[in-house]
Amino acid sequence: MTFLLSRAFTGVDKGCLSKLYLRSAVYQSNEPTVNRLTIRSTLSFIFIIIALLFGPVSIAEANSIYIDESFEHALINKNSDITQASGSATYFDVLDGVNTFSGQQITSANTRKWLSTHIRHDGYSPISLVVKVDRLNIDDLQLYLLNDNERIIKTYRYQAGKGDLSLPQPVPTIRLPFTLQPYQNVRLLIGIKDVGLNHIPVMLWERDVLEQYDTNMLVALGAVLGVFTLIIAYFLLSYFNQRIAIRFWLSMSSLAMLTLFFIFHSGLGLWPSLTNTTEAAFIIASTLLLLCFAKVTHHLFPRVPAFLKAINFVIPFICLYCFFIESTVAIVVLLSTIAVMGVSQVALALTFKENRQTSRLFSIGWLSFFVLFAISIQGLYHFMVYTFSVYLVMLFFAAFGLLCLGMAAAIKERFYNKKQLVKKEEIITNLNHFYHLFRNSAEGHYTSTWEGNLVSVNPAMYKLFGYTDEDDMLETGAKTSVFYANADDRQLLLGELSQTGHLTGKEIRAKRKNGEEFWISLSCRLQENSDGPYIFGSIIDITEKKQSDLNLRYLATHDSLTGAYNRRQFESEFKSKVASVSNPPVCLLYLDLDRFKVVNDTCGHKAGDVLIKDIARLIENTLLKNALLARLGGDEFGIIYSDYDEKSVFENAEKILNAVQDYRFMWNNRIFNLGVSIGMVVCDENTTSAGQYLSMADAACYFAKDQGRNQIHRYNSNEESTQRYQRELDWVSTINNALEENRFELYYQPLRPLSQANEGYYYEVLLRLRESDGKIVEPANFLPTAERFEMNVNVDKWVVTNTFKWLSENPEHLNNLKRCSINLNCHSLADRDFTLFILNAFETFGIAYSKICFEVIESVAIIKMDDTLAFMHTFKNLGCTFSLDDFGSGFSSYNYLKSLPVDQVKIDGMFIKDMLSDAVDTAMVASIKDVAKAMGMQTVAEFVENEATMTQLGNMGIDFAQGYGVAVPAPLADFTPL
Repeated sequence: MTFLLSRAFTGVDKGCLSKLYLRSAVYQSNEPTVNRLTIRSTLSFIFIIIALLFGPVSIAEANSIYIDESFEHALINKNSDITQASGSATYFDVLDGVNTFSGQQITSANTRKWLSTHIRHDGYSPISLVVKVDRLNIDDLQLYLLNDNERIIKTYRYQAGKGDLSLPQPVPTIRLPFTLQPYQNVRLLIGIKDVGLNHIPVMLWERDVLEQYDTNMLVALGAVLGVFTLIIAYFLLSYFNQRIAIRFWLSMSSLAMLTLFFIFHSGLGLWPSLTNTTEAAFIIASTLLLLCFAKVTHHLFPRVPAFLKAINFVIPFICLYCFFIESTVAIVVLLSTIAVMGVSQVALALTFKENRQTSRLFSIGWLSFFVLFAISIQGLYHFMVYTFSVYLVMLFFAAFGLLCLGMAAAIKERFYNKKQLVKKEEIITNLNHFYHLFRNSAEGHYTSTWEGNLVSVNPAMYKLFGYTDEDDMLETGAKTSVFYANADDRQLLLGELSQTGHLTGKEIRAKRKNGEEFWISLSCRLQENSDGPYIFGSIIDITEKKQSDLNLRYLATHDSLTGAYNRRQFESEFKSKVASVSNPPVCLLYLDLDRFKVVNDTCGHKAGDVLIKDIARLIENTLLKNALLARLGGDEFGIIYSDYDEKSVFENAEKILNAVQDYRFMWNNRIFNLGVSIGMVVCDENTTSAGQYLSMADAACYFAKDQGRNQIHRYNSNEESTQRYQRELDWVSTINNALEENRFELYYQPLRPLSQANEGYYYEVLLRLRESDGKIVEPANFLPTAERFEMNVNVDKWVVTNTFKWLSENPEHLNNLKRCSINLNCHSLADRDFTLFILNAFETFGIAYSKICFEVIESVAIIKMDDTLAFMHTFKNLGCTFSLDDFGSGFSSYNYLKSLPVDQVKIDGMFIKDMLSDAVDTAMVASIKDVAKAMGMQTVAEFVENEATMTQLGNMGIDFAQGYGVAVPAPLADFTPL
């Protein structure tokens, strides 16, 4: 036992051992019972004995640093015991051992790490040592140097941001110097409290060696500053010289990397009060560096899509997230973001490369940054000491990476310049082509100064202005002002050119060398040169086009035959004059030549044209001053008087009437005398439109013709004839609207067979007009107007189309149909287009020809006999039947009955309605029936109003009866069989 104790005490201070034991006993004395005190004291004593036996041997090996005259430096972290204690623990608590904190709660937020090492001097001379800590962003650092009796020899405390001005310059570090005498042993306690990294290297240096290290570090620092300054200056100066954006961002990247290096190696220690902001400054500098690198990537590889560029800009901002999370996690996030950013730059370079060399150098540069990044991580987590050689290696990889990026940018610029050179060569080639075009162009091209001095012209230019060659034009016509027919045109052109910078298609009257004037189209632009503003222009001769435009403009407003205004221009002028109030009021004459058709039909259209020209000249010579003459139609003229009263206008109308009446037209030895019917209107009502006044004048002219021709009729709205004519005009408008709005309706009236059984449908299609208020109008009200104004062709087309359409949509009805009768007007029969229209309707709707019977009025059929016969023969050959309507009303009915190929005769109703009381009517009906039967025609009695009449007709042998006694007309859509 004595041997063991003596061996143990050779390595452990006996005073310390007794102190530990006593403290343990005192601590145990707080227990409530003596038994527990005795037991714990005993256990403590046993523990001390075990520690004395085995502890000194391991401690001497693991937590001791041996010093002699050859010592240079050592890493204290690897030669010390590490204890985690609460932030409030003192070095006494650490000396007592970890077990003394078994009753306290230790958290990561309130933890202090303690390093404990023994420094033993085995040499024979005093050695000056320095404890050195490089990082200044430590929240709280405590250094205690204890002697063998655990008494404090020296102490030092450092807190970041407290403004410790005792730190050495220009490379601030935390240092605790002390001298160790021969065979002197001391104990060093280091307490580190920091919410960030706890891997903080602590070095023990021999003082002279440290001084040499400081010298080397100053050299390394100078090398770093020098190299980075050269790189930044090169990129920045080249940017200012060449204005290439990537060089600016390379200089900013170099500056951001230098700033990061400065912060990483405790550069903020130059301002001690800022040392606690190191982490924040490092995060911001890292973000800026990554953003600069992103800009470099985007400029080197412009093919990167916009959305990837946006993502590339977003990644650096992830670094700012580190401000809001725990420091230990923030370091991992920051390092991960930098790594991801580097990988993404290389990936973009390899994916969107334009040439292989740029992408390869860019990737090599980032590989160099990855090595630098790995060295930095080694320093953060593995207690690496930044020696002179380490600094040189880091400087090499940083500078090499930046130079690789710079070389990639240079190759990119060279590649771009080569492309630009190729483009310039193409431009030069194109310019040569343009020069040849300039020389050989059919357009005149010129260059002149702002003052009007000619600089250059092409051959087309001097030929256009009548010069012999270019030199002749440049010498003789040195000033462009001589080319303008009106000298003011050039000043106006310069004014417009100064405002817009260019002109296109400016039409100007120019003047040739011989003084001849012609029209040109001038296009030019203004361009500033070093010698001042120049005008570059092209000129086209548009004399023929201008003349053609004038002719077209004239023809657009004038009648080509007479030279008077045409109807469109007349209506435009009349509308403007009526709209403006004048005193006296505007007067309007509407002239229609009498017997012009006789000349036109007898002598031909050429004679008619000559006659119209002569009449127009005659009227024009008779007009009052400022009166406006226009040709409104074939033989119709209009005259507007805006400066004369009603009496003067009427007197002038009489002169025109007399002049035309006295005129004799001669053609091919024939002499024709003419007349003119004149309608006169005074436009003295503000509520009446120009169109209404024209209608009034037309109506007045119509009444002049109706009253015997060759006279003047003043329009009077109170006359019965005027009112009647106005009503007809209203019906014209109503019929047109009904056609456009589809407001006609089909009705039907059945025919009852009198001599045979009713085995199918026989009916006549009738027409009704539904007004806008829903009222049904009988055809007697509007069909006469339609016939008078030749509108019945369109009405007949509507009836045929809609009848055939309804039949095709009702196939069962069509199968039972025996005969559907449709009325046609003489104008329709004479219209060749109408024949084609009917044929097309049969084909379109698929209606059998045999089911359709066309009814023709006797009095109408005999007016245009030839046209009627042509129509009837065409469709009779196809299978249609024809009925002669209102038979008996004409003067020569029987005579025409032999000429017309009809299948049915409809006896006029005037013979039917009174036949029961009038023997003459009965005899007429019997006569018509006998003639029809003799010619093989069926007979139909109209206006049958009662059963007695129907019975009498049946007894007489009439085939069909039609009238209210059979059935009243009803809508075809509501068809009901008899």
